[in-house]
Amino acid sequence: MADRRRLLSGLIALYYLGLMWRHEGWAGAAALLAPLAVPLGLIWYAGTLSRSAALGWMRGRIDRPSPPAAIRALGWVLLLMPLAVIAVQRLRA
Repeated sequence: MADRRRLLSGLIALYYLGLMWRHEGWAGAAALLAPLAVPLGLIWYAGTLSRSAALGWMRGRIDRPSPPAAIRALGWVLLLMPLAVIAVQRLRA
């Protein structure tokens, strides 16, 4: 299952890069690499990220693991958000 998630998210990222390259050229596609790394990292490495301990915002230390499914879901939301925006724009047009 993990390989399918990685494959599908990687294909979506390549689709975004292809669209950006077609409209903006190499500079636009290169500028999209860093923003795509965040959701891909959340999807691909949710298990590793769930075990990370850090300082929480105004709550002290985070010492319990986060559910990997929640981390992965956040990654999918961030990755699919541009498709939702495009779909809404096309429905309005």
